[in-house]
Amino acid sequence: MFIHWDDKLLLGNALIDQQHRMLLLLRRRLDIAIKTEQSTDTIRSITIELRKFTEFHFFSEENLMREIGYPELDQHSNIHTDLLMQLNQMIARFHRQEYSPADTLFFLYQWLLGHVVEEDFKIGKFARHSLNQPIGENYYELFFKAHYPQHGYE
Repeated sequence: MFIHWDDKLLLGNALIDQQHRMLLLLRRRLDIAIKTEQSTDTIRSITIELRKFTEFHFFSEENLMREIGYPELDQHSNIHTDLLMQLNQMIARFHRQEYSPADTLFFLYQWLLGHVVEEDFKIGKFARHSLNQPIGENYYELFFKAHYPQHGYE
């Protein structure tokens, strides 16, 4: 089950939007690796990369929330903690072969899209109306427009 990027997933923050694209790409890489029966080491490496990038992304998102004065930062941070715990458990179960590849991919599908649509959109909406803007926001947008116009940054 591929997840294809859709501009409906854009929050309006260039950095976070790029990170969401990367999370979808990593999930897609794992999907392909599983379906093409790549080696255990390859699949393990992709799951580790996905976990590490998720940790980085959550840290970036929490920094953004601090910068804009997001009032639900603590609640959102707790959601991130729970999601990381679930992700770590899922990866461990997958490597112990207690989770089928289909279950693993479905979990990631629900987790990625569910979190972005249900929780992250709230941040995007708040940021658009906040008097406090993210540090260096214009620099990220200019960078992505210059280097990735094919991804909606024109």
